Amino acid sequence: MRIVDYIIIAGIIVLLVFAIRYSIKHRNQCCGNCSNCPGCQSCKQKNKQ
Repeated sequence: MRIVDYIIIAGIIVLLVFAIRYSIKHRNQCCGNCSNCPGCQSCKQKNKQ
């Protein structure tokens, strides 16, 4: 493998880490569109429609 391959793999890993970190931080927030939400019954948002 060349150095370019390692750079691309490292970039993908960094993006994956950021995506996981974002999803962990925002996992309990409700977007308000509960029609397709698997956790709709546990949503605590008061102004749901």
